[in-house]
Amino acid sequence: MADDRYGVRDEEVEIERNRLEMLAEARDPRTRRILDGTGLSPGWRCWELGAGGGTVSAWLGKRVGPDGTVWSTDVDLQFHRPVLPNVVVEQHDVTRDPVPTSAFDLVHARAVLQHLPERDQVIEKLWDALVPGGWLVAEDGAFASFAEQSLPEPYATVHRFVSMGTTTDWRDADYGVRLTGRFRDLGAADIDVIGDVWAMRPGEPGGEWWFMALERAIPRLVEAGLVAPEDGETALAQVREPGFVMMSTVSIAVVGRKPSN
Repeated sequence: MADDRYGVRDEEVEIERNRLEMLAEARDPRTRRILDGTGLSPGWRCWELGAGGGTVSAWLGKRVGPDGTVWSTDVDLQFHRPVLPNVVVEQHDVTRDPVPTSAFDLVHARAVLQHLPERDQVIEKLWDALVPGGWLVAEDGAFASFAEQSLPEPYATVHRFVSMGTTTDWRDADYGVRLTGRFRDLGAADIDVIGDVWAMRPGEPGGEWWFMALERAIPRLVEAGLVAPEDGETALAQVREPGFVMMSTVSIAVVGRKPSN
């Protein structure tokens, strides 16, 4: 996001690159199934917001073919992979930069909206960007239960800091729960909701995307005086222990169609 809260430091680049790869491996198959469920077809015009490593954008480019287009945007493009010519990769801040209206058959945002203070205004921009009959797909989490699950100390305390944040003025960690209501308020038709959880283990993509996030977050918590250095080291060791398992966040996807009239 366009904020120092999410800026990647030089020493974190490889961790973040690997984390995005783990996230894609764990979550892209489900995202692809959901997007295919909209009727995604050759010739469609798509917008992938918060593209990250670009794996979903690359897949969309293949699905819509040479007659279709994909606008792949993020505020930080350093991790974006090479893509087909029909995928336009652009540095773009949805909270500040212009957004085209009535331009897309499909708009998709995964793990983006909860991090934006302007999330309710942004989702309206995404809706306005759709042509009549177009589809909006938003994926986000429900982190409250994720934060409060039973875990060993000191990791439990570290985990609550990382999963919920230390402030409440900019992030809505449970925005996934509110997505259905937002779609209803927008006037979406054919609303559907898909949710899932999974076991997170070390050495598996479903867990490593989070454990690598800890590797970035814990030094910052130590710098801020929120976590003792020895507790941070112990927490990282705990999640790497053979046999460690924890519940994922509840991942919620909401799908809705913009009425044709």
